[in-house]
Amino acid sequence: MKNKSVAYRYSQSTRGILGGLFVGIATAVLGMIFDIIYRKITQYQFSEYININSIIFFCIPTLVVGGIVYSILMEYTKKGLLIYTVLCLILTVVVAFIPLGPNMLPSGEAMPSSARGLTMGLEILTGLMGTFALPYFARHQEIWGDA
Repeated sequence: MKNKSVAYRYSQSTRGILGGLFVGIATAVLGMIFDIIYRKITQYQFSEYININSIIFFCIPTLVVGGIVYSILMEYTKKGLLIYTVLCLILTVVVAFIPLGPNMLPSGEAMPSSARGLTMGLEILTGLMGTFALPYFARHQEIWGDA
């Protein structure tokens, strides 16, 4: 391991926010791939509520906020990573099972079962990426060039 001097070190908050942004973009791409595969398998074609725009606007801001929460917990609590991981897992479970309710469309109509599966899959993907990928990218110095 070489000892090199680094001109700039990123703060915890910068790592959290940028880590959340990067993981959010990656999750949006994975979510769109999941959307395409899911729709091909189930023949679900309705896209008024779940589409590329909603996937992007769900994943990226959610994970940027996750990065902010991560950085706050890491900076101000002793067991920040543990608290963040438990909080993310609990939120993922709660949010992922919301689509199982009978009236989930904004119009008040019952959500088709194929839409429930698509929504739940995207929520689980986003939750797991926030729980595990975001801390990975925020913590590893090699990624930030200040190792």
